[in-house]
Amino acid sequence: MANSGRNNQIEEAIAQYWDGRATSYSNNVRSELGDDRGDSWRRVLERESSSHIAAAHVESRPARVLDLGCGPGFFSILFAEMGCKVDAIDASDEMLTRARMNAEARGFGDAISFFQGDVTALPFEEGTFDIAASRNLMWLMRDPETAYAEWMRVLRPGGKLVLFDANWYLYLFNEEIDARRHADQDGNEVKVLNGPKTPVQHQKKNAAANSLRLSFRFRPLFAPHGTLRYSPPSELRLSTLI
Repeated sequence: MANSGRNNQIEEAIAQYWDGRATSYSNNVRSELGDDRGDSWRRVLERESSSHIAAAHVESRPARVLDLGCGPGFFSILFAEMGCKVDAIDASDEMLTRARMNAEARGFGDAISFFQGDVTALPFEEGTFDIAASRNLMWLMRDPETAYAEWMRVLRPGGKLVLFDANWYLYLFNEEIDARRHADQDGNEVKVLNGPKTPVQHQKKNAAANSLRLSFRFRPLFAPHGTLRYSPPSELRLSTLI
């Protein structure tokens, strides 16, 4: 029971952190949707999803897509652009508020349904979706095995799980990687995504990273059940700092 209480505290702290980042994160998403970054992501998602979208069309229906940890709605909107029916879930109420606003602004308010909740305990029936996708979510999972199992549960037979993630905060625990990070910053123009963080936000981010298993694991070497295919798209190799 004590461990369960601590886990709930961690989840609440993470949700509060993203509540505080919602405005700046949403501003970045709106910029991405309108520039070459959005075009790069469109190409990648089309490449990964086209066969499943086509198969749904053969059945005279739109493909069903689940956006896991949707944030301000970036993937939700891109899939809606491709004619998919999208359900999107996030733990942060503030992120969902921005996601709804962004979807309405892009003309997809009716194509996307947003839900507040836990991505490891989804409110959907087994075999609902053709595609489940996420961006920058996996590192936040306290129990990656449970998360994978839950996401696979809601996929239709032959459905596809499309995950994009990185070793965002491994530099906090690995001196060699931290040194390489500083070297990259010194030698290149670094683009800061999602706006500057306040000192309090930095503290909360570091506290969250210290409490999560995958912060300490170099990925993509970690992949339960052998489900991960690692093929970084070249058009998304940006000089970025989170």
